[in-house]
Amino acid sequence: MVCLHRSDPENQGAALDELKAAIADGRVVACVCCAESTRAAYEAAGIPAELLHVIPNGVDLLRFRPDAARRLALRTSLDIPASAPVVVFAARYDAMKNVPLFLRAAREWLGREPGGQVLMCGAGMTPSNPGLEGDIEAAFGPQRSLADRVHLLGVRHDMESVYAGADVVALTSSWGEAAPLCLVAGMMCGAVPVATDVGDSAAIVAGHGFVTPPDPAAIAQAWTEAAAARADLAPALAASRERFSRTRMIAAYAALLDRVAAGAAARPTLPEPF
Repeated sequence: MVCLHRSDPENQGAALDELKAAIADGRVVACVCCAESTRAAYEAAGIPAELLHVIPNGVDLLRFRPDAARRLALRTSLDIPASAPVVVFAARYDAMKNVPLFLRAAREWLGREPGGQVLMCGAGMTPSNPGLEGDIEAAFGPQRSLADRVHLLGVRHDMESVYAGADVVALTSSWGEAAPLCLVAGMMCGAVPVATDVGDSAAIVAGHGFVTPPDPAAIAQAWTEAAAARADLAPALAASRERFSRTRMIAAYAALLDRVAAGAAARPTLPEPF
């Protein structure tokens, strides 16, 4: 059984050809897709539809939940006022994440939100990354002082606190996403998701947040609206928790494994040669 967690099989090096070879050899009996966009992309790439099963991503709801104490502790550690609107961007530094677009949107938003704060975390999201520093310089230009309110946090092991401390969780990816866990985990901590329409992001965000075109001004406006709507959207986020549960996801994996095993046991086998 193979797990597929992207929506761009053509960008996975030799993996797609290796998967097709394994299927042709009879070594693969099922492919789990974490999103409908993954299923569609791999079917279009030539993977037999009957092998593709969608099991959406889930997160640990005991870990990822709204938490006033974590929210206060995170903001206190970064010297962010309790009333300040905060946007978090959780991603590795990679072209598919479209960091330049995020930073241009951050410049627009910080320019109109005097108290606004932006958190960037993930691999490469540090001042020691020359590529990121160049992107910040290009995005902010003569407004570089606005970037004083951009916090580069690098890799964090307390994402439940980072998300709980934010009002908005942002995604600006251009390709490759399937079911982005940053949106799911952020929502489960009470942050309102704002995402570009990539992978299954629109389906995840529907009823809980905002989908935007890849335009800095539109993204900045959506962040403002999302932060203002956080309290109003809280009941919808709470009501969707079971849908995004890791327990639900694991149960679905187990059920598929059982079906696959039962099917393999039922298939006739050739008699051993004399």
